[in-house]
Amino acid sequence: MEKLHMFKKVISFVTSSALAVALISFYPSADGRNINNASAKTIAEMQEEIKANKETISELQNQLDALAGNKAEEQHYQSLLYDQIDVIQTNIDLLNKELENINTDIENAQNNIAGLDQSIIDQQKEIDTNVELFKQRLCAMYVTGNDNLATVVVGTSSFYDMMSRVEMVNRIASYDEELINGILADIDSMEESKKQLESEKLTLEMKLEEQQKRKEEKAQEMEVLYDKMQQTQAEIDRISREEQLTEEKKQELEAMNAEFDAEISAEIARQAAAAQAAYEAEQARLAAERAAAAAAAQQAAQSSGETYTPTYQQPAYIPAPSASGFAWPAPGFCYISSYYGPRWGSFHGGIDVGDAGIHGGAACAAKSGTVITVCNSCTHDYPKDGSCGCGGGYGNYVVISHDGTYSTVYGHLASAAVSVGQYVNQGDVIGYIGSTGWSTGAHLHFEVRVNGSRVDPLGYVSP
Repeated sequence: MEKLHMFKKVISFVTSSALAVALISFYPSADGRNINNASAKTIAEMQEEIKANKETISELQNQLDALAGNKAEEQHYQSLLYDQIDVIQTNIDLLNKELENINTDIENAQNNIAGLDQSIIDQQKEIDTNVELFKQRLCAMYVTGNDNLATVVVGTSSFYDMMSRVEMVNRIASYDEELINGILADIDSMEESKKQLESEKLTLEMKLEEQQKRKEEKAQEMEVLYDKMQQTQAEIDRISREEQLTEEKKQELEAMNAEFDAEISAEIARQAAAAQAAYEAEQARLAAERAAAAAAAQQAAQSSGETYTPTYQQPAYIPAPSASGFAWPAPGFCYISSYYGPRWGSFHGGIDVGDAGIHGGAACAAKSGTVITVCNSCTHDYPKDGSCGCGGGYGNYVVISHDGTYSTVYGHLASAAVSVGQYVNQGDVIGYIGSTGWSTGAHLHFEVRVNGSRVDPLGYVSP
C-alpha cells in the first residue's frame, strides 16, 4: 500500500508539473512589447516565423545573386560599348584630321587660282599696253606718211638705207607679234593651269563632302552608342537600387530573427526556471507529506508499543561517473531488459532499463549539457503492442548535447521535466520513466550518440 501511495504521489507531481509547464509555455506574459515578444507570440509561433523568415531570406539571397549576375552582364555590355565608342572616336579623329588636310588643300587651290587670275589680269594689262604702243607707232608712221612699205622705200637715200628701213619695220612688227603671241601663250597656259586647279578644287570639294558625310555617319553611330550607354547605366542604377532594397529587407528579416532568438532564449530560461521552481516546490511538499506520514506512523507505533520501521526509502543513489564521464541514467534501477544491437529483425540503438516498479522513477542526466530536444506531447502512457506514433516511437523523450561531440537520448518518459535550451548538471532529473511511444512496458530507453551516430551505451555507463 505504501508503494501504491508513493506511486500516486509521483503521478500527481508529474501531472501538476506538466500542467505548470504547459501553462508557462502558452500563458501570455505581462510585458507589453510588440510582435518580437513572447507576450504576442508563443515560442512555437516565433520558431515558425523564424523558419518562414529564413526561407524568405534564402529567396532574397537568390534574388541578390541573380541581380548581381544581371548587373555584371550590364557592366560587361557597357565595357563593350566603351570599346566601340573609343574605336569610333578614333575614326572621327582621323576624319577630322583628313578634313583639315582637305580644307588646307582647297584653301591652297583657291589661293593658286586667285594667283593665276591675278597673273592673267596682269598679262592682259601688259598685252593691252603693248597693243597701245603698237597703235601709237602705227599712228606715227601714218602721220609721217610712212604708212606702207612704198613710202619707206621712196624716202631712202640709198639701197642700203632702204633695206635698213624695211628691216627695221619688219623687226618692229615681228617683235610686237612675238611679244603679243608670247603673252597670249602665257595666258593660255595660265588658263589651263586654272582649269586644272579648279578641277582639283572640285575633286577636293567632292572628297570633302564625302568625308563630311562619313563624319556625320560616325557621329550618328556615336549618338546611338551613347543612348545605349545611358540605357545600360540606367539599368545598372536600377539594379543597384533593387539590390539595396533587397539587402535592406534581408537585413530586417535577419534582425527580426535575432530578436526572436533572443526572446525564445529568454522565454526558455524563464520556463525552465518556473519548471524548476515548480519541481522544487512539489518535492518540498512531498517531503513534508512523507515527514508527516512518518511522524504519524511513528506515533501510532509508539502508542501501540510496536517498534517503528520506516517503509519509505529515499531515491536511490546517483552512481559516480564512469571513466568516460557519464553516470547511470536511472538511479536505483539496474536491470537491463534489452541491450544494444540486433533485435526482433531490426537494430536496437540503445539499452532498456526496466526494473520492477520503475514507472514514475526519475530519469537523470548522464552528463552535464544543454537540452536540445524535448517531446512531451504523448499521452499514451501504458504498455502496447505497437507504436502509437508519438515521438517517432520514442514517445516522450529528451535529448541532451554534451560539449558538441556527445549526446544522450532518454525515451518512453511519462513526462519530461526540462525545456529546450535548459542547461542541466549531471544527475539532474530530466523526466520520469513511463511507457509512452512504442513500449511494451515501463522502461527507460537510453542512447549515447557520438557525432550523431549511436554507439553502445555500456561503453560509457554501467549500473
